[in-house]
Amino acid sequence: MSLQHTSSHIWNELLGSFIKLASPHIGKSPLSYHCHQDLWDRRFVAHFGLTVHSAVDVWQIVKNFFKKYRLLKIHYLWALHYLKVYPTEAVAAAKFNTSESNWRDKVYHSITCFGFMDEIHFEDQFEQWSCTQPSCYVDGVDMMVSEARPLDKDLFSHKFKRAGYRYQVAVALGTSKIVYVGGGVPCGKWPDLKLVKQTLLKRVEPHEKVAADQGYVRDPRLMIRVPATSVQNANHNYNLKQMGARHETVNRRFKDFQILTSLFRSDRNSHARIFKAVAQITQVKMRRQPLYDITERLRL
Repeated sequence: MSLQHTSSHIWNELLGSFIKLASPHIGKSPLSYHCHQDLWDRRFVAHFGLTVHSAVDVWQIVKNFFKKYRLLKIHYLWALHYLKVYPTEAVAAAKFNTSESNWRDKVYHSITCFGFMDEIHFEDQFEQWSCTQPSCYVDGVDMMVSEARPLDKDLFSHKFKRAGYRYQVAVALGTSKIVYVGGGVPCGKWPDLKLVKQTLLKRVEPHEKVAADQGYVRDPRLMIRVPATSVQNANHNYNLKQMGARHETVNRRFKDFQILTSLFRSDRNSHARIFKAVAQITQVKMRRQPLYDITERLRL
């Protein structure tokens, strides 16, 4: 038996095991999977944030980490459900027929395991993309966190008019890959330009530029829109607009997980580990659900 055949056999066994594990929680019989795969996938995504196929992909990456913490496949599903739905402990424990303390312990360690994933690599920006100006696209994203008492102006997000943490995500232009995630810092203290200077721009080469929106001004390493005084400038602005629109689809995929769209109820200091776990999972999801090809929309 070939290695490829063996690997395929193991993958299919894992698929079957996750179908059986998830079945009672999504209200669909495992026997109905092959007859109603689209409906099954919609239910699975609604509960766990990704298709069952992508869930198997992620599991194969993290399974040894889970084994180290004596965690099982069902605990993996608990953690995915937590990220997707962001239930209270009482609701989640009741859904999975366990105690709140056990659910809390298993989910906490599962998130730790997601943190060991290493699927995001900055050097991937040049995969199927030879241009260095721009080499990738970066944008900031704010996430709501609990207010400090007394109120701390350093946390203030102008987007939400309340406390928030800011992250930056850079995406490749030639492939469906996130190439950088950084931040997890107070919005009020870290405007976009300050954050990108202290993080992503320290990694770019001297001849390189990173595309961004108008929130990133006054740095020669950033490529932003210019006055449309010529056809060349107009095309430049058009291309940046297309890149920005594509990047927004990545931001929306992050927000597939309710934990990143809701007010984060837990300790603010633990938010970064959640965001980066979702980023790693999203990276794997995009292997089966790639972004559209930006090169078809650019004016060269």
